[in-house]
Amino acid sequence: MSLFAEYEKQQKWRGWENYLKFIPLSQKDTVVDLGCSVGDVSRAFSLRVNNVIGIDINKEFIEFCDSRRNCNEAFVLSDFQNADYLSFGDISGIWGSFSLSYLSNPLDYLKFLNSVMNDEGWIALLDVSCFISGNLARDSKYYDRVKKFELESYRFGLYDFDFGSKMQDLLKDAGFEIVYFDNDVADPELNFSGAAASEIIEGWSARLNRMNKLNHFFGEEYPNFCDELLSNLRSNTHEKRGSVRFVVAKKSN
Repeated sequence: MSLFAEYEKQQKWRGWENYLKFIPLSQKDTVVDLGCSVGDVSRAFSLRVNNVIGIDINKEFIEFCDSRRNCNEAFVLSDFQNADYLSFGDISGIWGSFSLSYLSNPLDYLKFLNSVMNDEGWIALLDVSCFISGNLARDSKYYDRVKKFELESYRFGLYDFDFGSKMQDLLKDAGFEIVYFDNDVADPELNFSGAAASEIIEGWSARLNRMNKLNHFFGEEYPNFCDELLSNLRSNTHEKRGSVRFVVAKKSN
């Protein structure tokens, strides 16, 4: 499964509309979508606000978004940290889903976002919190090693598997005021109870196939680790454990 096909398939599991109702949207808003992927969130915003700018570093994603964009949508091929925000006009909203966890210094970037949005500006972040270990049985022989991998990934500035648990404090430190949060968001792929559907298992298999650093970490044990994780996802005893989190904040004045 290609990355594009994988991401496109995931859209129906996200339930984007459920998040928008908690955001203080205005029809006058200009919203920036950080890491817009295949554009489903951008499109949802475009039906509610004045302008939407989606940013992504993946050329295939941006070309796809451009091919079906609404008249009030624009898409920019760029690393979202280095985009020309001054060219976007009066920014009143920032959306980031599963994107800021890739940053080695998210606090400085959040402070920058605070500085480029207007005084009524808001930001909404959706991200993971230890979603690999969180979907593995706690009594698994691999559990502690996966937790170690997740922590080392953060320490080396590669990817923060627990970014979701840090979002509220980071936003406060960056000059935002929290107006809504959910620390245990239901997600049929990443944070759920009970046995996963077959298409969810297929999605997880595709994800595990492209996790080269985790593969290297486990070495020859990786196939057995994958089998155990997928087996737990198929189990009726699988538990929802706060692996996806959501927060909305407004710029403090």
